[in-house]
Amino acid sequence: MTKEIHPHRLGLIYAFAALFLWGIHGPAGRYLALQGVNMYVVTALRFWLGAFVFFLYTLRHGHLRKVRFKERIKLVLLIAFVGVALNSLFYHLTLIYLPGTLVMILENLSPVFVLAFSFLLERIRPRFVELLSLALSFGGVLLIVLGKEHFEDLHSLFYFGIFLGIITGLTFGVYVYFSAVLVRPLRGRPEDIVAFLMKIFTITALIMSPLLLIPGRWPQSFWEWFWLIEMGIFQSGAAYILWNYALSLLPTNETSILFLMTILFTTVNEMLFLGLKLNRFLVTGGILIMAGGYFLTRRRKKRVVTEAMI
Repeated sequence: MTKEIHPHRLGLIYAFAALFLWGIHGPAGRYLALQGVNMYVVTALRFWLGAFVFFLYTLRHGHLRKVRFKERIKLVLLIAFVGVALNSLFYHLTLIYLPGTLVMILENLSPVFVLAFSFLLERIRPRFVELLSLALSFGGVLLIVLGKEHFEDLHSLFYFGIFLGIITGLTFGVYVYFSAVLVRPLRGRPEDIVAFLMKIFTITALIMSPLLLIPGRWPQSFWEWFWLIEMGIFQSGAAYILWNYALSLLPTNETSILFLMTILFTTVNEMLFLGLKLNRFLVTGGILIMAGGYFLTRRRKKRVVTEAMI
């Protein structure tokens, strides 16, 4: 007789599996960038692979009918174009100029922009703790920039990479803020969320397809194709499915803390396989950005819960 796994423990298993897979994304993308592979091709192909994974999943579980492309189409297009397509494009381009760990740290500026959208679109005024979190996040970016001389193999366009990384955080903030509008009515049902993701990824893959025509070197060696296919199947597909199952089993505040561990997994993988050398500016700046992101996410989620109870 097999012992049933407690839902909370099962949620943690799903979450850590997703986080581990996402922790491979940065180093894998950085490897392809250092090999000179066309990052536009990488960006487009991984979305087609991810959309195919979602298609197989929804088909296998009989949820294909839940994928309704015309429903809330304007908001869906905004999320697909800005929150996913542009976010992924800027993410992969940033990997040309910065280590994957630093790119992941900068992407975790997204809660800052979610807070800004809340103020601009909903007129929700930031509280003191949220302003303090903003200061922590931007202080972390400033510290990393000031310590740029301590990075080994520094790219000549380091500042441009920092700029792209901040835009990556901005576009991911668009995804987080506006996708919540569409996902909230689903009440955490994993099959509906996966159907939503399939719709977003399919539209994104179509949007990104013209990038395949941009001249540049396609993957050639076995390992280049291996890591591209791995990114598409696991980071763009399986990790999202695992993460959404985790979200249905774990408290939201707990998942906000866990998501920050993608930086830890990315750092470990990049140190092991790409020889990343840490420095005190990167570590301290990363901690400040992660702390700011955590407190911003935590405060916003508490506020959403409170407003829903009123």
